[in-house]
Amino acid sequence: MRFDGIEETGILPELPQRQPGVMIQVRGPGPHDWLGHGMGTANITTGRPLRGDSIFYVGSLAKQFVAACVALLWRDGVLDLHGPIATYVPGLPSWGERVHLQHLVHHTAGLPHVYRPSGGIDPSGVPGWGNEELMEEIRTIPDSGEEAGTRHLYTGDGYLLLAEAIARASGAPLADVARERLFEPLAMYDTFFRDAETELPARAARGHFRATDGRLHVEPARFHAVGSGGLWTTADDLARWSANLLDDRLTGGWLAETLTTPGRLADGRPIHYAWGVSVRTHRGQPIVSHGGSFPGWESKLVVFPEQRATFICLANSQELDVSSLTFEVADHILADSLDPNAPHADQTLHGV
Repeated sequence: MRFDGIEETGILPELPQRQPGVMIQVRGPGPHDWLGHGMGTANITTGRPLRGDSIFYVGSLAKQFVAACVALLWRDGVLDLHGPIATYVPGLPSWGERVHLQHLVHHTAGLPHVYRPSGGIDPSGVPGWGNEELMEEIRTIPDSGEEAGTRHLYTGDGYLLLAEAIARASGAPLADVARERLFEPLAMYDTFFRDAETELPARAARGHFRATDGRLHVEPARFHAVGSGGLWTTADDLARWSANLLDDRLTGGWLAETLTTPGRLADGRPIHYAWGVSVRTHRGQPIVSHGGSFPGWESKLVVFPEQRATFICLANSQELDVSSLTFEVADHILADSLDPNAPHADQTLHGV
């Protein structure tokens, strides 16, 4: 791993004062294979700077933790991976009998995405919706008659349904299951699913979004749905999680192997999406990765298993291309292991 010279490459962004920022962390196999780089402001209203222990909202990075809870409950006989979601979530349309939990895990259920925060956000920010409000919308999805398992179609709503299934089958909300099964055993003490509009910890950064008035606003953090997102964490805690994807001291290898096994369509064709993570290649090397995006936030986690290297990039605005930045850092640090002529990760989404 080549850490020297990265500051001279111009890869790391230079940000204006009192602007949202970014936290970059790189972990390798050796005790000195480490890079931590942070800059910018946690809250442009107060001027509080980002720190190494700042807590970020990470959007869809949450999905791999939801998938891990599903896997553990399936192993323990609490959930039936091959059973219909209607078994666990009442009041669904007729598609609930055809869509199984495995389809939701791999995004092969054929469900559209009901709500996706994007451009055109009012200056007041994202509404204070939780799972109850979003489940009301999901229950209105009409039955298209499409057979589950015939195609891969990414949707966050499937993971909202998985969060509901976890809660109903286990008798505890997703936040509690994840804390007891994952976060506490892995010493991820700054990581939590926020399923209510509660006060954030003092070290939490605030998201910053560009609203319809063209100005940058502090995101009020009222949104509190969990499953498709809802996770708050730090770069250090994500590094602990990625270490478990490599060594799996939690289950002795079973969980890591399960989470990184790609799904298949009903006809047997493989897809790149495994259990809340994408499994593909970058510059000729296997990677396990996922990104997160929400008004005011961007995140990326990329693990190179053969190099035992992890790249984490967390931003509290959408002013930076976090995914491109993460891979640019990886290309520099892993230059001796990567083939610059091999396809970029963006070009290796096979099996979709």
